[in-house]
Amino acid sequence: MAEEVVQTPPAWKAGKLAYGAGLTLEASKKMLEASEKEAQRQGVHMAMAIVDAGGNLLAFHRMDNAILAGIQIAIDKAFTAVFGKQHSGNYASLYQSGILVPLFYHERWITFPGGFPIIKNGVLLGGIGVSGGTIEDVFVARAALAAGGFSVDEVDAFLTQTGAVTKK
Repeated sequence: MAEEVVQTPPAWKAGKLAYGAGLTLEASKKMLEASEKEAQRQGVHMAMAIVDAGGNLLAFHRMDNAILAGIQIAIDKAFTAVFGKQHSGNYASLYQSGILVPLFYHERWITFPGGFPIIKNGVLLGGIGVSGGTIEDVFVARAALAAGGFSVDEVDAFLTQTGAVTKK
């Protein structure tokens, strides 16, 4: 049986996604408001974190009764998305293959879906991490990105790849 060859993440190979400044608290507040509305629509209590391009926490919101473990997981998803320049869930196959196992000795890297880079005009401004559900995390992150006027392309690609559909 042939082993699957896991490639270097495209975001790393291309090297075209530059880090930048400009993510504001005002935009973050809009994103958190939209994320809470979507979490309520999805029926899951969530924790949501937004970090700047340096991985520093800019804004955080935990809904009443959200799982306490979700606090750190949301922050770590946002950190992973911004430092890795891609969706946190993309690291699952790389980790499972063994190629990037040493990277995951860093306690903040996480492989769960729900952490996405915040991108505008091809510039990486920060990351968002959402925790409290499974696929619901992805829909909540998408709502937040859309509310902030940021790219949802990576979220949509993930949803298409997984065949996920919105809860009605």
